Amino acid sequence: NSLSWDRRVTVVLPEGWAGANDHAGNALCVQDAEGGNVISATVPAMGFATIHRADAKPCDTAGGKCGVTVETGLLENNLIRATFNASGELTSVVDKATGRETLAGLGNEMKLFKDVPTNFDAWDIDSMYEDQPVALDPSAKVEVLTSGMLEGSLKISRTINKSTLTQTVTLRRDSRRIEFDTVVEWAERHKLLKVGFDTNIHANEAIHEIQFGHVSRPNHRSRQYDFDRFEVANHKWTALAEARRGAAVLNDSKYGVNVLGGVINLTLLRAPVAPDDQADLGTQKFTYAFFAWDGVDLADSGLVREGYELNVPLTVTAGAAGNASLLGVDAENVVIETVKPAEDGSGDIIVRLYEAMRTATQCTLSAGFGVS
Repeated sequence: NSLSWDRRVTVVLPEGWAGANDHAGNALCVQDAEGGNVISATVPAMGFATIHRADAKPCDTAGGKCGVTVETGLLENNLIRATFNASGELTSVVDKATGRETLAGLGNEMKLFKDVPTNFDAWDIDSMYEDQPVALDPSAKVEVLTSGMLEGSLKISRTINKSTLTQTVTLRRDSRRIEFDTVVEWAERHKLLKVGFDTNIHANEAIHEIQFGHVSRPNHRSRQYDFDRFEVANHKWTALAEARRGAAVLNDSKYGVNVLGGVINLTLLRAPVAPDDQADLGTQKFTYAFFAWDGVDLADSGLVREGYELNVPLTVTAGAAGNASLLGVDAENVVIETVKPAEDGSGDIIVRLYEAMRTATQCTLSAGFGVS
């Protein structure tokens, strides 16, 4: 785990493993899933954990430990309930603790536009694209892929004009993050594909993650200055937030977005023909996610960590090194961003941290090795 906090994650076991124990010998819950058996393991901050081959252990259903319920139009765990229509679009995301709905319209809504910039085909997006939508066939195939105590997933297959789209939509236990693992066989020319999430969050600005923090930009077009920003940059997430609730669209590789009112539209693919007439054609793979919180402010929502965890998967390898944490920090809004040897050859270790929520913070940096 290269991130600076402990992570509890699902891990696919090696082929032939029926079950696993943690380093202390405790049996881990095992679930059959697409691609093999999976277990849930806790890995220390900037450290490693060892699991050992063992017999399978059924998951404990006592004490209110519920898993993930999956139907062709439903993903539900102990925290949220998400429903889908026949096109594979989200129709509702409800926080089960408060009963509040997060969506005002559809989520995971595919939007295709004609995209012919006046200049610089592969570089520019002109604002007029919004006036040139391309009608899409709403039909899709939605089927249950996996369900169990640790995670559940749906498979969505549909056509997008001349292209095909396949998604694995996953929700895990104790998580508010709905992940859309997406494969597109892209065969378009002069088209722009976005995915929209229509939230009921009321705000005058959208919040976009950038390096070492975030910036706010208007989500309206009251002035020409606002209208001109019809497409803006984000890194790992874009969010809309009220005082004690909010929603965000996270991504692992898509950095253009527009937000209008309560609708977050993430740009997924373009199809320029110059200077390369084969640009972006073929198989495209990427993941984005929808994450909502209720009852806490943005600073306590866990959004920064959610964005990192989507972008930085665990490394799994053979070995038996026990359990250890090399570095860690105890404030959720503080991130260890870089660890490196000093460039002067002194042998010193440089640890660079940043505060992600624009607020004064006290924290403790812990090291699993001797320091002075």
